Amino acid sequence: MLKQKALIDVLGQVNTSGVDGSWLFNKDGLLLAYVGSEQKEVASNVSAALLASVWTALERRACDLRESILVLEDSTIAFTLVARTMLLAVKAHKNADLGMVRAKLHSLSTYLEQPILSISHDLI
Repeated sequence: MLKQKALIDVLGQVNTSGVDGSWLFNKDGLLLAYVGSEQKEVASNVSAALLASVWTALERRACDLRESILVLEDSTIAFTLVARTMLLAVKAHKNADLGMVRAKLHSLSTYLEQPILSISHDLI
């Protein structure tokens, strides 16, 4: 079972070395947890909904999409599918090392895979 406090602690561990935000949300854009800087212009739940919408649009074009990276004016957002039902995203400064951002994303995704799968099996 995933506990909210533990999930927030785990998401917060990647918020170093240029990474300043991490989200876990479902494919419909429902935000489960967010950890990030307080200097945000857009609410974290709105960001999750927008990223889920982008994921859906990209998924229509690529049937086996596993990861995507959005390069924005002032930041980079990398996101990936976790346990077939959830999306995990990390936001980094524009000058952050992209390899490190991807490594953090993959590490966190691997760590969360089993707990999320166990919850999804319990719900069925």
